[in-house]
Amino acid sequence: MPLRSAGYTHEEDRFLCQVYMEISQDPIKGVYQSFDQFWSRVAAAYENGKDASWSERTKKSIHCRIQTIEKATKKLHACIKQCENRRPSGASNDDIFKQAKLMLLDDPKYKGGWKFDHVWSIIKNFEKFKDGDISTRKVSNSCSFGDTNLELENVTSDSATQESPVYTKTIYITKPSYNYSLINPCLISDFLITR
Repeated sequence: MPLRSAGYTHEEDRFLCQVYMEISQDPIKGVYQSFDQFWSRVAAAYENGKDASWSERTKKSIHCRIQTIEKATKKLHACIKQCENRRPSGASNDDIFKQAKLMLLDDPKYKGGWKFDHVWSIIKNFEKFKDGDISTRKVSNSCSFGDTNLELENVTSDSATQESPVYTKTIYITKPSYNYSLINPCLISDFLITR
């Protein structure tokens, strides 16, 4: 059984988050890589750029560390959203952030609280680390001649009390109606007699 390596330092976390974000936002490779290829690239970039005094890290260790940071960040984003939805009068962003960190302490899974202040400035706006709430999304209207973009609010469980849900309109296709007055009556009688 391999020995457990030392915990990640703040510098290692910062560098790892930067490497992870660079590789995950690579426009050339993008989504055209497998899970294993992606994490191999992250591990290789981390090993190539790390300080010589830092511990050796396996691909699995790097993956688990990013997952830990991502999970805690998503939870903190959810707490921030809850604090913002309360709309505290005169509260600054720092006040809301502090309230969210206190709220995170109440969660039994995060008894130690928020431990990633050292990487917050790097990951706070990274879409993958958010709680899955996309404030607006673009929908193309395929029925028109040009593409029309509409902004729709994404309703989540946190904001369900604030807005009514978005409904879709169902269109029923019926059989075409015929104007029988234009049909020759002789043809209809011939048709009925032959049947």
